Amino acid sequence: MPRRPATDEQREAARKRLQAAASAQYAAFGAGGVSARSIAERAGVSVGTLYTYFGSLQGLMQSLWMEPLDRINARLNRIAEAHADPVERIAKLLEAYVDVAIKAPELFRGAFLFVRPDSLETPAKDALESAVFGVLLLAAIEEGQAVGRIRPGEPRRLAQLAWSAVHGSLALPVNFDRLNLLSGQVIAADMIAVILHSLEPARPGPG
Repeated sequence: MPRRPATDEQREAARKRLQAAASAQYAAFGAGGVSARSIAERAGVSVGTLYTYFGSLQGLMQSLWMEPLDRINARLNRIAEAHADPVERIAKLLEAYVDVAIKAPELFRGAFLFVRPDSLETPAKDALESAVFGVLLLAAIEEGQAVGRIRPGEPRRLAQLAWSAVHGSLALPVNFDRLNLLSGQVIAADMIAVILHSLEPARPGPG
């Protein structure tokens, strides 16, 4: 007798078990301990079920952060809409990025400090515009350049420079926690000031 197809409730329950198992596996063993088989075994389902519902191990891992990231992206959009001045907008966006790292450290580590293990396939590269933070940062830089508030330069390069600088200030104390470093929150605040200064147009020299 053929098996009855799973109901919507059963499929949703299986998805949630897989997500809970993936989160627990990642928390217990880090990225290197994550595999489709280990997660499926922890969830009590087959590896095939994992691929059926998420397409790939990478798809499952990404699903853990999607809902929180949607809320963060909505907040970033509200910040961008609230600040017409492009320089002020850049500052507020960078401050919001730091705020996520401070107030939601597990999310930040998983979604923004994730180091892809060899067991996970390398995804195709998306454009900077595929990330909401990147889109908003890029738009502010282009608008700032248009009104002479941001120095000339390739906008995507400047956006990546700003993002890299604030991200690095947050990541260094995490990645080198054996060193007695100032907290990322302290350094990131200073770094935002450095970033904004670096984006200023060059002032004419004397005489």
